[in-house]
Amino acid sequence: MLGILGKLLLSASFITSIGAMVFYFISSNKDENRTLKIGNWLFAAKTTFLVIASGILIYLIFQHQFQYYYVFNYTSLDLTPRYLFSAFYGGQEGSFMLWILFSAFFGFGLMKWTRAPYKAPVLFFLTLTQVFLLSMLLGWDIFGLKLGASPFRTIAEEMPNAPFLQSNPDFIPSDGSGLNDLLKSPWMMIHPPVLFIGFAMMTIPYCFAMAALWKQQYHKWIGPALPWTLSANVALLTAIFLGGYWAYVTLSFGGYWAWDPVENASLVPWLIGTAGIHTMIIQRKSAIAQKSSILFAILAYVAVVYETFLTRSGILGSSSVHSFVDLGLYNQLLAFMLVVTLVGLGLFFWRYKELPSPDKESKILSREFMTVTGAMMLLILGLVIILGTSSPILGLLFVENPTPPEISFYNTWSMPIVMIMALLTVLGQYLFWNKYDAESLAAALINPLLVTSAVTIVSVILGDVRDLYHMVYLFCGFFAIFGNAWIMTKLTVRNPKVIGGSLTHVGFGLLLVGILASSAYNEPLVDQKTANYNTAVERGEVMDEQGFKVTQKEEMLLLNLNEPILIDNRYMVTYEGYELDNTVRRGQQTYKIRFEPIDGGKPFYMNPEVYPMLTSSTQENIQWSVDPDVRTGLMSDIYLYVGGSSYVEEQNEWVKKNAEMMQNIAAQDSLGSEEDSVNVQSFNMNPGQTIEVGNYNIRFVNYIQTDSTELPPNTTIGVRAEVELIHPASNRVITLDPLFAVYTENGQSYIFSPPAFASEFDLEFQFTQINPQENSIELTVTGLEEEYEPEWVLVVADEKPFISVVWAGTFVLMIGFSISIFRHWGREKEKNSD
Repeated sequence: MLGILGKLLLSASFITSIGAMVFYFISSNKDENRTLKIGNWLFAAKTTFLVIASGILIYLIFQHQFQYYYVFNYTSLDLTPRYLFSAFYGGQEGSFMLWILFSAFFGFGLMKWTRAPYKAPVLFFLTLTQVFLLSMLLGWDIFGLKLGASPFRTIAEEMPNAPFLQSNPDFIPSDGSGLNDLLKSPWMMIHPPVLFIGFAMMTIPYCFAMAALWKQQYHKWIGPALPWTLSANVALLTAIFLGGYWAYVTLSFGGYWAWDPVENASLVPWLIGTAGIHTMIIQRKSAIAQKSSILFAILAYVAVVYETFLTRSGILGSSSVHSFVDLGLYNQLLAFMLVVTLVGLGLFFWRYKELPSPDKESKILSREFMTVTGAMMLLILGLVIILGTSSPILGLLFVENPTPPEISFYNTWSMPIVMIMALLTVLGQYLFWNKYDAESLAAALINPLLVTSAVTIVSVILGDVRDLYHMVYLFCGFFAIFGNAWIMTKLTVRNPKVIGGSLTHVGFGLLLVGILASSAYNEPLVDQKTANYNTAVERGEVMDEQGFKVTQKEEMLLLNLNEPILIDNRYMVTYEGYELDNTVRRGQQTYKIRFEPIDGGKPFYMNPEVYPMLTSSTQENIQWSVDPDVRTGLMSDIYLYVGGSSYVEEQNEWVKKNAEMMQNIAAQDSLGSEEDSVNVQSFNMNPGQTIEVGNYNIRFVNYIQTDSTELPPNTTIGVRAEVELIHPASNRVITLDPLFAVYTENGQSYIFSPPAFASEFDLEFQFTQINPQENSIELTVTGLEEEYEPEWVLVVADEKPFISVVWAGTFVLMIGFSISIFRHWGREKEKNSD
């Protein structure tokens, strides 16, 4: 019943949004206030329907209504409440709902704060985007044409031909598939909402630009649009940071960026939006760059929709591990993209001749030229990224199965662009606040250049930088930092409210320096033997079995249980075992690695994690994933993750053995008696005694009484032994109580000693004999290995220098943008109060 209500509410939301759009269109053409109010009421009704539908979906999720496919596909009984809530937007349908909700809430802000003549056309274009997004959620079937995918569809509707439904149409799963283990992170709870706030806000400058073209009012739209654009960029930047930090602390590739299409989906609109901010500011200051401002506002939202098409249509399903599953929305997403692009660019070029142009070209050494040039560099960088992201599609024109570009493609093209941008930030800031000719500008830049040169030289020497390209890159990054800091200091004295731009550029410089240091100069932490081997590899002295030179250095570090090893001549590192935990992820191992600085510093522990990916594992194969551990430092981080362990190897062997056994049983293929290959060992033990057997400690605690109902008839002796099986590596203690009984039957004495099982380790214990004279017992253990391998773990430890500078640069960027937001919101508020 609730599912049907949810579908009806989404349909009502879609229909009322169309009605609102119609009335906004009429109001825009006739400047009627009455039709505008009707449109607002329909917009409010649409939003109300959507809020109630969202509440129903959240309720179904928390009530574990697994008959609904969305609930089944993204939740399970073991999820904690916070992850149940994040499952609301964990799938494609729910994420669309969240996007529409945020956009609708911002629509109410536009109703209140937007002035004529822009209000009606702005709300028209906002509602137009809502109509397309809502259509993705309808799940209508119109004469065989499917429109959208409803989050309220049932399993029977999703899989009508499933065999289990043929035999039982009312089947409801007892549990769901669960949330992807990689998404069980606080960072991923926050990242999607912030991202969709950014997407929703980026709609608004698009709407203002379209309204300006529609009403032929090309200048005043900048005032209200600029704060929204700045806010959208802060939201997208925050989302980028959260996603990057999640990747850094969750994925084992050791970085925070991989140029994946989903990552680029937020970066490209941010770049183009930032370009638009620059031209908007110039337009507000100098009444020029109207064409550029409108174009960038359109392109920023087109980039949002285009990247949405790439990541949600399934077109990059084989090229991106992060793309959403195809829900059959390809045609709708394509139509959305085409309408937004063609209407936007079509109206822009239709009005192009009417758009104001400057009376004369700006001088090179002017704020207009430098700012617009910087904006163009941002656009070029965005286009390069779009080209790389789209290459699997473009490649179909030339090859059958094109592959996405290597990371080197993006790095090669982006580095020279950002270096030019770094220089332009300084020149642009100096020329923005003062007028200079070539001679006076050179004089003003002497001090920043001297500081930049000195810091670059010191960094090159201390960082052992040998690459000339990297030296130039560092100079550009430091120049952005110190040049903008120089002008920011002067602005702070004059008026602290105007430092937003220069502070943002300081953050950009910090980001550039941090990216180079943390990615190009990270070093593996290895023992001396491995370091010598890697040195030999560098010199070309290591050959493989075929006589070819080995070029791959060794980064893995083998640690045996409780055997310290010296790494990097700085730390004694000891593997002290692991703990098993099923509270967050079933089968998760948390490894305990102790680092002890040899210079007398305080020891510390690092705890990387390994867990089986239950959603992708099978009975024949376990898919393992890892959570790295990061020890954050001011100058550098230690980044540690597990590459393998004895426990993981044992589990893989057990799964393989079990699969083979099941195949043999199915094929009725007898390979001999299993007992022939199972090792049986017996031990005599006294109460309180502990013996070490391979990877285990076995302790005979004492005798314990047993219930007479558990004994055979005519029992003369009946006693249990309390035995502890201790696994030092995992700190697991399993208590067993094997029984020993002697009973008589037909005048004969018999021993009854049923096995007690430690299934976790595939062992069985039998209490097989009592020796009263020695006060000892005999324990027989079946399943112990004849040859014991030590408990071990393979780890990869990297030192990442100055990665804190990456995070610091991001925060400074956010603060700079935020200062600008408050400044421009304040100015707009004053206009609205007049």
